[in-house]
Parts: sequence; C-alpha cells; structure tokens
Amino acid sequence: VTLYGREKPVVWASLFFPAEFIYALDGVPFYPEIAAGLFAALGWGNIALARAEAHWFSQDLCSYHRLSVGASILRFFPRPSILLATSSICRGTAPFFETLSEKLKVPLYLVDVPGEYSRAAVRYVAAQLTTIAQTIRSNLKSTWDFERPFGYAQKTIAIVQEIENLRKKEEVMLLPPTKNLDYLPYYYQFMGSETALVFFEKLREHLRHNPPQTFPHRLLWLHLKPFYSGVLSTLLGEFGLGVAFEEFAAVYSGELDPRKPLLSLAEKIVATGYEFMDPKARLGRIFRWLSEYHAEGVIQFNQWGCRQSQGMNAVLQRTLRREGIPVLFLDGDHLDRRHHAEEQWRTRLQAFTEMLEH
Repeated sequence: VTLYGREKPVVWASLFFPAEFIYALDGVPFYPEIAAGLFAALGWGNIALARAEAHWFSQDLCSYHRLSVGASILRFFPRPSILLATSSICRGTAPFFETLSEKLKVPLYLVDVPGEYSRAAVRYVAAQLTTIAQTIRSNLKSTWDFERPFGYAQKTIAIVQEIENLRKKEEVMLLPPTKNLDYLPYYYQFMGSETALVFFEKLREHLRHNPPQTFPHRLLWLHLKPFYSGVLSTLLGEFGLGVAFEEFAAVYSGELDPRKPLLSLAEKIVATGYEFMDPKARLGRIFRWLSEYHAEGVIQFNQWGCRQSQGMNAVLQRTLRREGIPVLFLDGDHLDRRHHAEEQWRTRLQAFTEMLEH
C-alpha cells in the first residue's frame, strides 16, 4: 500500500502523535514534518518554501510548517483523509494543522496536552483519545486492532535499547556524525510496524559486526540538523567531533498494554511531551545521557523560528557550564538553504574543539 494509492485512509499526524494509533485503525501514517526533511534533502525544499511564502506564510515561521504548506499547495504530499496532532512540545503545531485542515478541507483532531506529568494529565489525554477514536471509527468504518502495532512497537523498542547499549561503548559510534537523525521516520512514522522492526534489526547487526568506529570527542546532540546538506556532518568529522547520542532518538520505553490501549498511548504522549518541555526533566535526561554515553560536551542546532528550543538555551547553557560541561549553540535552519552559515559553523566548531581539548 502506498501513500498515493488511496487503498487505505491516509492519516497526517504531528511528530509526537503516536503512529501506533494510526496503525491500529489500519491507516497509512504520514508525518509532514518528517517528509519536509526528506523534501529538503532531495533539493526541493526552496520550491515548496517559495510557494508557501507566495501565499503569505512569513519567513519568520518554522520552515517545517512553511515547507509542508507549500508542498501541500503544490500537491506533492498525498491528500489526507484526516489530520491528527498534539499540542505538546511545538506550540506552532496546532495553528499549522488548523491551517492544513482549512486549506485541505479535511477534519482535524487535536489533542490538548498539559505541560505537567501527572495521573490527572494522563487521564485527561486518554479521554480525548477515546472521543477521537470513537469519532474516527464511526466516520471511516474502521476496525481497531491494537495488538499488532503494540506488539511491533514493543519488539522494536527492545531492539532500539540494545542499539543504545552498543552506542554507550566508547569505541562505537554511528558515522558520519548526526547520521542517526536521518533515521527519524523509523523512530516516529514507522514505529508500530514491521518496517521499523526490520530496520532496527539491521542497524543492530551493523553495530555488532562492523569494525569499531569512533572520533576523538563524543558529544550529545540536541534538536535536529540541516537536512538539505551534509556540510555540517563533514565539518564535525573534520574536527573529530562525533555524536554519541541524539535527543530525538530517545524512544518511549513504557509498556503499551493492548487491554488499555488509549490509556497507554496517553501515557506515552504526556511523558514524551514532559521530557522535552519541562526544563528540569530535559536537563535530567541530558545529564544522564552525558554519563551513560561518555559524552564530554553538548551541541544544539537552533532552528530558525523555533521558539521553544531556543527559549531554553539560557537555562541549558548556565546549568551545563556550571557543571563544567562545554556547550555550543549553532544557528541556522534545518530546511531553508537561505540560512546556511558554513563559515560561521566552521569558526565556532573550531573554537569549541579547542575548548574540549584544553
């Protein structure tokens, strides 16, 4: 079944809406924010961005959303049957999906996610998922099967945890640096399917049996990266800066219980959102990863127009430096080539390397 074949309902979802929900209703998940990265990597990003801007979408908006709107107007993306989104992590997600719903004339089901992690928050999200599930099931005449996607997801997560344990060894590293961020579809869009399970099985075997690879410095990577060019990865390699682990590669490790499917997915949504949005929770994970992956510093690539990631920069910098951990913030855009800053990146990476070495 392809995204364009229309044999099953195509469901567009925001990055942190669990794909297991979509697989359970026998839909085909499509994550426009992930597809936008692929679009940019293929060299087509500025075509879609220009079309969005011609329709009065400001350059000040996140390029993931602008590119997705432009690609939708150009009909490069498959037409959805429904839209699913959560309000967690990215505060631009709700208006972005509301705009898509208006332009594409398809219904949007938005889950309001509290910023706290509590049993009340989980129950609140579970109640919304229940209402959405009942509505979709009635409208699409779908049958629901949580056993299959939950089974795939639990098997996949177990293998991802094995991969994480392999990467914790100082002589093991995924190269080139930031390469694992190219695998985001398998962490999100395909989670709960055989596709993700097979992919991570092969990645595990690659790490087990290939000769050890590493760089002099092991770093933790926060946020994402420019997908339209490999220049940044090349610069990291040039300075001997390897990436031991990436923040967006952290998988939810809680149990998905098919007897309580919507409550389980609500737990996943709330927990994931809290760990990204709450400064204390996010810092707790960063310090744990620094220790477990033997990382000596942190790099975050700031996405142009991403308020929530940059808004925590001062807290991250102050807290990490107080503990003697070098931290570097690189500026640019993940998708828009007009914000490319290769020489600035080179200068700052060189200074950061000198800091690590001294």
